[in-house]
Amino acid sequence: MSRFVSLLLPLAVLSSGSIVLAQWPASSATNLAVGDATGEQVVSKIATSAEGGTWLGWFDNRSGAYAVYVQYLDPAGVEQFPHNGLLVSANPQSTSLIDWDLICDSTGGCVLTFTDTRAGGDLDCYAYRLATSGTFLWGANGVTLSNNADFEANPHVCEAHDGDFVFVWTNTVTRTVQMQRLDPGGNPRFPGDGIATPGDAGQTPAFARVAPGAPATGDVVLSWVRASAFTAAKHIHMQKFDSLGQPLWNGGTRIAVFDLASLPIAHDPKLQSDGTGGAIVSWHYAQGSQFFARVQHVTSAGVEVFAHNGVNVTTSAGSTFDPAAVWVPSTQEILVAWNERNLAQSSWGILAQKLDTTGAPQWGAGGVTLLPIDTVVKFAPVAARLHSGPTNDGIAVSVLMEDLGLLQKSVRLFGLTNSGAPAFPPVTACTVASDKLRLAHAATASGTQVLAWTDSRNPTPDLYAAAVDLNGQLGVQLGVTTMGGCGGFNPVGSLAVNGRPAVGMDMEWQMTNPLATQAGGSSLGIFILAFGATGFPCGVPVPGFGMSGAGASGEVLVDTTGAYISFFGGVWAGAPSFVAMPFSMPFDPTLVNVPLYLQGLMVDLSLGAGVVFGLTQGARLVVGS
Repeated sequence: MSRFVSLLLPLAVLSSGSIVLAQWPASSATNLAVGDATGEQVVSKIATSAEGGTWLGWFDNRSGAYAVYVQYLDPAGVEQFPHNGLLVSANPQSTSLIDWDLICDSTGGCVLTFTDTRAGGDLDCYAYRLATSGTFLWGANGVTLSNNADFEANPHVCEAHDGDFVFVWTNTVTRTVQMQRLDPGGNPRFPGDGIATPGDAGQTPAFARVAPGAPATGDVVLSWVRASAFTAAKHIHMQKFDSLGQPLWNGGTRIAVFDLASLPIAHDPKLQSDGTGGAIVSWHYAQGSQFFARVQHVTSAGVEVFAHNGVNVTTSAGSTFDPAAVWVPSTQEILVAWNERNLAQSSWGILAQKLDTTGAPQWGAGGVTLLPIDTVVKFAPVAARLHSGPTNDGIAVSVLMEDLGLLQKSVRLFGLTNSGAPAFPPVTACTVASDKLRLAHAATASGTQVLAWTDSRNPTPDLYAAAVDLNGQLGVQLGVTTMGGCGGFNPVGSLAVNGRPAVGMDMEWQMTNPLATQAGGSSLGIFILAFGATGFPCGVPVPGFGMSGAGASGEVLVDTTGAYISFFGGVWAGAPSFVAMPFSMPFDPTLVNVPLYLQGLMVDLSLGAGVVFGLTQGARLVVGS
């Protein structure tokens, strides 16, 4: 891969290919209206798929009562369901909405969990799973996670590495943290309302969250706030559970990762997996008039990596709130953004920091300033990885900023590399002067940052979204694959390109000899990726390189006189099988709009082979964002 990247770097000066402009608007004054029906579209959630699509969910009272809707946008930002979304649940709902959750599963579909009052005036928890086609995989009415007369709130979900989905919530009557697992078909693993973890004596736990544990296991890590009462000591507790629901840390007793002081009332710490069985948790708390934003890393064994009670994100003398953390698995570091204010909370700014494996700051004691501390109101930042691929090397930070007038907010976006340098110039994703709430943010593997928020630009609050590519440009430039070949020299179907040609995206190339003129088991497949082609989609016929028979001409569609790379795909088993080659496009902004040319060569090494060399069709891959 390093050789590939080094060969690609000079290509920024080459002639550009032809890309397709997507549905995502390129104007900060427009944005994409996802839900603009009558009534309110509020409390939105967002998740992105490995293919670059986006799931959005929200509560909607167009009918006079709140219902749950979702929309799936393809990488171009094109709605896959009818405009204003697909109705998930119109079951009776409380008029006072609480938090809920939505994730994208490993198949590209979504899993969502929320509460409603379909079984009585108390809140019970329910789960749904949808495919990108809109099919309800767990039935039209979902799966009941709890069914009792107790008040249960704020359910959350993750997909464990064994394919199960794990749901957590708190029960205010039994004073427990509840956990239920559903298999991929939606069948409960645990009886009744799931497994209960008792809170501390006399306390009602709150704000439970869950993250997947170690790869190849069904383990999950849970966090929750010890108590919900105003005067109670609101500490942060954690525990790890195996696939059978057995606690794994500290002999089965929860660990306290923060018990120095009490969290503010209704503060909801954030949890994320470290990819190896541990987790990162972030929060803020107050001592006197000063607030402190902190993070902690807990290993797979339940050991706190940083000092007990976590580390501050900055040494600033001001107050720091709402840390939004991103984990960098390749370096085991934490990138974090926060809202910083003076002690009187009359000035606001947005800053960011990198913490190394010991929790030490790497971008200076005070971090990097994204928005200066001044009298312009800035709200809690939201962070995502610079891209969702396995080698993430930065952080993207979005924030609502009241710079267009009283309750008139813009949407800002910043990107920082692992060194703290800007990944792209600051972006104003929305310049419409309107009140905005509940900014949501997710990233794709190709580095597109997708933002969504509730917007009052119309008479009632609506759901709007925007996409910003890895170069900081509003909108997405879709890569294009064009098959090549003229004169019928190379047989149709001999080359296939699966996946979207975009930076950071995984693809698969396939070749075969559909004419079966070469021997299976003794023929090798070689892929050639070149940086030029003469006359594409046509090429140069060369005798002895055709698949149609001995001595037949094949058409060379890549320029091998310049820079090219060859990849050994493997041994061909014979028609109708393929030689398959997985390929990951490097995450390099200079590749956007660069054309690459692909062709396969089948070599028959069997004794007396009639067709020794057989060329496949060609393909031009214009790299997108």
